[in-house]
Amino acid sequence: MKKILSNSSLYIASVLFSKGINFALLPILTHYLTKEDYGILALLMAIVTISSIYIGFFPQTFIITRYAQYGKEKISEYMHSIMLIIISSYMITLFILLLFQNVLLPDTLNHKSFMLFAVSIYALFSVLFNMIDTILQVEKNALKFATLQTIQSLSAASLTLLLVIEFSSGWMGKFFSELFVLGTISIYTIFYIIKHNYYRHLFDVNKIKELLNFLFPLSFNVLGLYILGTVDRIFISNFIGLEAAGIYAVAIAMAFVVNMVYDSIVKAINPFFNEYLAEGSKEGRWKAVKLTYLYSLMCLIVLTGFLLLLPYVFHWMIDPKFQDALRYIPLLAIALTFEGLRKILSRFYIFYGKVKTIASFTIFAAILNIILNYFLINAHGIMGAVESILITFILLYVITLVYLVKYFNLPLKGL
Repeated sequence: MKKILSNSSLYIASVLFSKGINFALLPILTHYLTKEDYGILALLMAIVTISSIYIGFFPQTFIITRYAQYGKEKISEYMHSIMLIIISSYMITLFILLLFQNVLLPDTLNHKSFMLFAVSIYALFSVLFNMIDTILQVEKNALKFATLQTIQSLSAASLTLLLVIEFSSGWMGKFFSELFVLGTISIYTIFYIIKHNYYRHLFDVNKIKELLNFLFPLSFNVLGLYILGTVDRIFISNFIGLEAAGIYAVAIAMAFVVNMVYDSIVKAINPFFNEYLAEGSKEGRWKAVKLTYLYSLMCLIVLTGFLLLLPYVFHWMIDPKFQDALRYIPLLAIALTFEGLRKILSRFYIFYGKVKTIASFTIFAAILNIILNYFLINAHGIMGAVESILITFILLYVITLVYLVKYFNLPLKGL
C-alpha cells in the first residue's frame, strides 16, 4: 500500500503537471484563438482519437495486462508482431481517412488530404507514446514516467506559445507543436524498446493471431469509449457550427481535469492490480477489490473538490468570450466521474479475458450515445450533448457494475 501511494503521488503529480500546463495555457489560448480555431482543433483531435484505436488496436493494453503473467522476456517475443500490426493498420487507417475526407471534414476547410495525413501521423505517434508510458508503468518506474511526461508537456507548451503568439499561427500552432514533440518522443520510444531488451526480431504467426484475438475485440471497447468522447464534437460542428464546437471544447477541457486525476491513479494502481489477480487466490482477488474501493472513494473526493473550486478557477482562467462554457462543466465532470468509476471495474473484465463482454457494453453505449446526440443536440443545442454523455456514462457504469457483481466470483468484503 505504501508503494502504491508513493507511485500514485508521482503519477498524479506528473500527469497533473503535464495536463495542467495545457490547462494553464487556457487563458492565453482562449485569448489568441478564435472559437472557430477551437472548433477545428476539437474536430481534428476527435478524428485523431478514433484513428489511434485502429493503429495497432491499443497494443499497450496487451502489455500491461499480460506483463504480470508473462514477464519481460516473453513480452519481448511479441514486440515484433506488435510493430507489424501497428504499421499495417496505420496504412489501412490512412486509406480510410483519405477515402472519407469529405464526410469527416466540413466543406469550409481546405487542404483536407493534407490535414488528414497529419491527423494519421499524430495518431501513430500517440500510439507509440502510449507504449512507452505503459512500459514505464509495468516497470513501476514512476520517476522516469514523470520525467517523460514533464518533458513532453513543457516542450509542446513552449513551442505552442512561440507559434501562436509570435507567428500568429492559430490552431495550426497548437496542433503541429504537439505533433512535432510526439514525433520526437516516438523516436525515443523505439530506442528505449530496443535498448532495454523489449524487442526480439521473432516472426511468429501464432503470436500475431494471439495479439489480434486479444486486441481486436478489445478495440471495439476502446472505439465505443472514444465514440462517446468524440462524436458529440462532430455532431455539434455539423449541426450548430465550429464556434459552438469551440465553446464545448473549452467546457470539456475544464471538466477533463477530473479525468486526468482518475487516469493518474489508475496508472499507479494497474501493475499492483494485475499482480494481485495473477496470484489466482481469493486473498489476491480481495486485495484487488480493496483497491477498487479505495480508488472509488478517491474519485468522489476529487469530484467534490473540483465542483467547489470550479466557479472561481473558471473566471480566472478563461477568456470572457467563452463564458457560456461554464454552464456545461459541472454535468460533464459528473459524467466523467461515472466513467472514471467504471475504469477500474473494466480491469477485471480485461484480466479475465472477458473483452467481448466489456466491448459489447461499450458499443451498446456508443450507439445509444449517437442516437441521443442526434435528437438532444437538435432539441437543446450544446446542452443536448452534455445530457447525452451524462445519461450514457451513468447507464454504462451501472451495467458494468451489475454484471461484475453477478457473474464474477469476487469477494466483496474481508476474508
